[in-house]
Amino acid sequence: MSAGSSEPDEEQITIILQSGSYDRVSYALSLANICLAMGMGAHILLTYGGLKRFVKGHLEDMGATDYEFRDMFQRGIASGGIRPIGATLADARQLGLRLYACANAMGNMGIARQELVDEVDEVMGLAAFVQLARDASINWHI
Repeated sequence: MSAGSSEPDEEQITIILQSGSYDRVSYALSLANICLAMGMGAHILLTYGGLKRFVKGHLEDMGATDYEFRDMFQRGIASGGIRPIGATLADARQLGLRLYACANAMGNMGIARQELVDEVDEVMGLAAFVQLARDASINWHI
């Protein structure tokens, strides 16, 4: 916080990414990119389906995506009209996105830290993420 101000120096957004569907993960990362480009901080907590998407080798999987959207995304990626999740993630990381893996979901799903993509910054419990969300100006659940 700035001296004499009750406002944080940088606006923050938080996203709880529970879904692993390609369209929702892509959308969450696009929202984060927009906020980051506007000078805001962005934090995403990966849980359950969202966490599974960030296991190494699964960023571009289409399996959890609705059949209708799956075809559209596959065509869009092939034509260059839709960017792959990996490319959107790389952009967001370059702009300062912070990614967290939910400790409870990891335990319940039997996912070890080393199985997650390198872009995941840390494993975090819900209480710590709630503190981030508490200080954020925008909170989304996807």
